[in-house]
Amino acid sequence: MTEIRLATVLRGASPFKEGNVNDTYRGQILLEGGNVRQAVIKDLDLIQLCNELLAFSLARHVGLPIPEAFIGRVRPGVLAVSKAPALPDGSRLVFVSTNVKVPNLTFRLTGADIAGQQALLAEVAKWADLGRLYAFDAWIANVDRHCGNLLFGSSGDAWIIDHGHGFSGPAWSAADLDPAKDFKNRLEDWMTPILSAAQRTARKQEATALEASIAGFDATEVSTSSRVADLLPADSVNAVKAFIEGRVGKITPEASKALGVPVIV
Repeated sequence: MTEIRLATVLRGASPFKEGNVNDTYRGQILLEGGNVRQAVIKDLDLIQLCNELLAFSLARHVGLPIPEAFIGRVRPGVLAVSKAPALPDGSRLVFVSTNVKVPNLTFRLTGADIAGQQALLAEVAKWADLGRLYAFDAWIANVDRHCGNLLFGSSGDAWIIDHGHGFSGPAWSAADLDPAKDFKNRLEDWMTPILSAAQRTARKQEATALEASIAGFDATEVSTSSRVADLLPADSVNAVKAFIEGRVGKITPEASKALGVPVIV
């Protein structure tokens, strides 16, 4: 797995609100080598930061479309962040992702009439990665997959974002990470009802295929490449590794439940 790179947040970032709960900004980051990128910058506490970093690394591992992620360093006086973990020199560590400039699904649905909304959701229903998204959210116990955290320009230009509520939620402790526990997959509420029976069965088969592709998954490498092993205490790192590994076997049953189809079809 590719190690998440570090970046420096530059002055001039501007806040924006598009349904986001945490303070979020659009701005520029400086990468090693002098490259400047347009980016989305999120002021997150330690657990949500680590959730985002882990989710990015795991999504990339299974080939789901997710904007490239960085850990951004905000030097004192550059940007007023309050939740982000602090370094000894007063700098803060924020979550940064490339600005792919694709609208989220909530924005597009809000701006459409009923016929337009139905047509848009029908397009999402045919998205090639939808079954794998059911699987991914079951795997990482993402309890917050609403329309606002799916960027959808077309079926060929879609991105998953906002995973601060993965791994059981935004404020987990090591004791909370029970891989055998069932977690709500919110796709069940807004996506499953528009799928036909045939589509539900096909999406379940795609979820099962993803589970098979990661059988025996070892989370040691991802804990390092995502840099959470450097950010979290050892007991939390060990707990989240065991959680990720133990959740693989929950993908098919939880995705099937969210899709409303039997585990065995």
